[in-house]
Amino acid sequence: MLKFRFTLSRLLRPVLLGITALTIAACAGGPPRPTSAVDPTRPVIVAIMVPYASGEAANDQLAENLVNAANMAVRDLQGAVIDLRVYQTGADPVQAATEAERAIAEGAQIIIGPLFSSATSAVAAVARLEGINVLSFSNNAAIAGGNVYIMGVTFEDVATRLYGYVVRNGMTNVGVVYPEGVEGEAGLAAAANAARNVGANLTAITSYPLNMEGLSVAAPEIAETIKASGVQALLFTDTPTRGLPFIAAALGSEDVTRENTQFLGLTRWDSSTDLLLQPSLQDGLFAVPDPVLTAQFNERYLNAYGSEPHNLAAIAYDAVAVVGALIRSAAAEGATDTFSAQRLTNPAGFIGVNGVFRFRADGQNERGLAILKVDTGTAVVVDPAPRNFGGFGF
Repeated sequence: MLKFRFTLSRLLRPVLLGITALTIAACAGGPPRPTSAVDPTRPVIVAIMVPYASGEAANDQLAENLVNAANMAVRDLQGAVIDLRVYQTGADPVQAATEAERAIAEGAQIIIGPLFSSATSAVAAVARLEGINVLSFSNNAAIAGGNVYIMGVTFEDVATRLYGYVVRNGMTNVGVVYPEGVEGEAGLAAAANAARNVGANLTAITSYPLNMEGLSVAAPEIAETIKASGVQALLFTDTPTRGLPFIAAALGSEDVTRENTQFLGLTRWDSSTDLLLQPSLQDGLFAVPDPVLTAQFNERYLNAYGSEPHNLAAIAYDAVAVVGALIRSAAAEGATDTFSAQRLTNPAGFIGVNGVFRFRADGQNERGLAILKVDTGTAVVVDPAPRNFGGFGF
């Protein structure tokens, strides 16, 4: 096992894998935009849309992190030149659409961002009219498709990785427990899709209200359902800052524990040491992007900008790396469809600073995720992230 602490080694430069193996027929983002063959020595205009000017300091800081990471990627590119231009979406879809119109008028050939779902949908509607694809920072599967490709780690991808791991280890009966509400329903949908993806038996679907009184009342019924249905591995969709610690502890009081049930987390459980010390979550599993590569990126970012990056910053780096890889491959072939759906959905995928990933024809993504186990205040890698899509877990 590897402890979740790593020594910096050479940063793996993002590259496009197997660019000649373009076999997926993806849904078109809109009418093809006429282009000429790419000259990799001349700058390609790329728009990055971030939530500056939203009125919230946290969004401004996140926007700065995204732009910083994207500029790191631009500096690292080889065989491609990008003219990266920043556009402010604020928190207003109308403003986002207006900025998209300006970006396209100024020559943007592809759009990176925005972050929020409403802004992404607004930008995509404008970009679709010009046949331009959008690499959104969102992880919301509901907005993916058409000319939108989401970069964020999706619930379905995490659930598929976790369920796949336990099935391979003999736990074929799985369950899900989720909080009532829109986010909980999204987690449930991801769990159901993931169970189908890996051939698991989803034998228990349970929910609880997001208040302490309702949760306390629901816990005994949830526990009885889990035990009666023979669940071997239980996926929690809630977050560490909301109901997760309470529902896990409540189920433990009802004799649903690590001794008889493998706990799984749809969200990251390494957000705080306190959570990693919680008795009810010990030996629980969750999935994250490749920790080795992520640690390398984080150290490079720290050295460049003097502060730790936001968890989403690496996504901006990878988006620029995708653009650079597509420019190089199209130039090598003398092709004019540099940012087409067919090229974006290359089944061999890309390697970025968060690990291997690829886009699906429906605009969602698949990532090489590592499985981590909670171990008395730390997280231990029990199944490393795969480095290609022919390997373990895919």
